[in-house]
Amino acid sequence: MNNYSPQDPLATASRLAIGLSTLLTYPLVFIGFRDGVLDLLHAPVERQTSRNVDLLTVVLLAILTVTAIFVTDLGLINAVGGGTLATALCFVFPALMYRQAVRQERTGAEREVMFAMILMVVGVVLGLVGVWEAIATN
Repeated sequence: MNNYSPQDPLATASRLAIGLSTLLTYPLVFIGFRDGVLDLLHAPVERQTSRNVDLLTVVLLAILTVTAIFVTDLGLINAVGGGTLATALCFVFPALMYRQAVRQERTGAEREVMFAMILMVVGVVLGLVGVWEAIATN
């Protein structure tokens, strides 16, 4: 939105709409993020008291705020996040799911599993190259 003139009323309205959208949807997204962190940390339910959850909320908000102060190029964040998530979705997760499905079925598909694992490694290498290139160009 910075490419548009500050005197353009529609661009100003768009900036206002984007700001309002961010302001009003951030709590919903943040609660999902916080709950995901709790799951990732394997926090027992009995330890998830209001005090502990509030403390985690303050710590996560502080980390995000400090990161937002120092990282001003959202294109880099999108490139790195997109590169890693796209690689995981396209190469890593399908190969791991296929390997697990074949293990459960106990079929003789070792060659196919090996091929899927090789494709996964190639995909991860390509994803790392893409992320490296995104970081290097910025």
